[in-house]
Amino acid sequence: MTAPPQTDTRLASPAYRWTVGLSLALLQSAVYFGIGHAHLERSTELLRTRLDDALPFWPWTAWCYLPFYAGTFLIAIAGFRRRWLFDRTVQAVLMVMFIGALGHLLVHAEYPRTVLHPPYPDLSSAFLASVQHIDPPGNVFPSLHVAHTTMLSLLLIKDRPVLGRVALVMATMLAISTLTTKQHFLADVLSGYLLAFLGRAFALRKT
Repeated sequence: MTAPPQTDTRLASPAYRWTVGLSLALLQSAVYFGIGHAHLERSTELLRTRLDDALPFWPWTAWCYLPFYAGTFLIAIAGFRRRWLFDRTVQAVLMVMFIGALGHLLVHAEYPRTVLHPPYPDLSSAFLASVQHIDPPGNVFPSLHVAHTTMLSLLLIKDRPVLGRVALVMATMLAISTLTTKQHFLADVLSGYLLAFLGRAFALRKT
């Protein structure tokens, strides 16, 4: 009879974690940007609601958007200790990546961004403009920024509770920033949370 994975006391070495983690990040980037730069017909009205329009546009929250996304990944790679939980997290990241790619391909939505142009009034606006240049406007449903960071944080809490909660605060601030930087619709954020909890359940399955 196979022992449950939770009883596995093996540790994941730093070399293993960083090799696998950074490889996943490269794969995610390749898939995300590949779809984002594909010439797909997209609608700016498909997921748009009055609440989306009513939310404020705060360029300064861009500092919680891209930096916290990368930061949460790095914290997770450095933070996990137990091999079984790290491996299950890798599987969950791949699942979220696959479902997210399907969403980006099949839900032809695009956020009607407030595009920033020079001269910029402040550093935050200049930074958000660089994010807009890097991040395609079409990959919106679901928000993988929300899905990945929230799921990683919830799983890291199982291994490193304090560090996981720090990551979860960052992930929550990031989720808010996706709305206040006008990068995502509310539907994208909600679907991102749903995907995060689905990924967590998948990683913590008993068999």
